[in-house]
Amino acid sequence: MARRVIVYHGMYGCDTGCCGHIVEIKDGEDTIKSDFNFSHPYDRDPREYAKKLVKESFGEDHVADFDWENCQIENC
Repeated sequence: MARRVIVYHGMYGCDTGCCGHIVEIKDGEDTIKSDFNFSHPYDRDPREYAKKLVKESFGEDHVADFDWENCQIENC
């Protein structure tokens, strides 16, 4: 199975009402999650936003080796 990066929208805590994004890297059965990030893409390009979060969370190495042209972007 190929390595996948997933950037998804989620809530921070049950009663806070705060939301933001989390990055996951899935490699077979292993999953690595980033810290919760309170930012949002707003009017920015979702792919560029995802690249920024992956780079901030896991470093430049992880941004360079993904097939960003064929990635699937799901807007929340």
